[in-house]
Amino acid sequence: MSEETSAATDTAKPTLAAIPENLPEELLPLYDWWKANGMQLLTTLAAAAVLLGAGYAFKHHRSAKAAAANQEILKAASLDELETVVAQYGSTKAGNAARLRLAKAYYDASKYEEALAAYDTCLSKGAPKGFAEIASLGRAHALEGLNKLDEALAAYQSFEKANAEHFLQPQATMGVARVLTLQGKKEEAKQLLETLKAKKTDDPAWEMAIAGLEGVITRYQPRAQRSLFEAANEAAATIPAAPAPAAPGN
Repeated sequence: MSEETSAATDTAKPTLAAIPENLPEELLPLYDWWKANGMQLLTTLAAAAVLLGAGYAFKHHRSAKAAAANQEILKAASLDELETVVAQYGSTKAGNAARLRLAKAYYDASKYEEALAAYDTCLSKGAPKGFAEIASLGRAHALEGLNKLDEALAAYQSFEKANAEHFLQPQATMGVARVLTLQGKKEEAKQLLETLKAKKTDDPAWEMAIAGLEGVITRYQPRAQRSLFEAANEAAATIPAAPAPAAPGN
């Protein structure tokens, strides 16, 4: 009976894996560690590979979406199409480029409130260098279009100060001149343009633009501020007098 029990016990004992032949003694500790932890290491490496693969797939997907957005931005030819592009791809890297095009389209359509909102959104999203300057100057134009002259003047002057060497700086100066003219400060506006013209004597394109604005400022005549009573009196003066009634008995 004891022999049978002994045999059963021997059978239940797990069989130890044989140590590979010719394994150097100095590698025995490494071999023991591998037997104890090797499977866990493989599992960890496999999980890391999955995570890296997922990250690469996400990055590839995001890049592909941005590329698709760029294509749609280039193809968009109307306000509705640009609005669709912004709604669909606004969260991609191309989102701000789409918003800038949409803002300009709003401005060109005299939708200044919508243009201002689009420029503000572009700036609030942390527009990268290049986009931020365009959005800031576009915002000033939108404020000018809304006849918010004090805000527009501040925006143009802020752009001038912060971007003295920027290629769009002359546009900001011309914006200041336009606003000053609308505020009744024509001579100040003309002096500003004279200073700008002196800086751009070697640039025919800017010289033409400045000369064109000078002509507009010279011809500009602000509308007279009149009360309703004055307008009514002027209108009454244009009505012909009624004929005198005939004398009785004639």
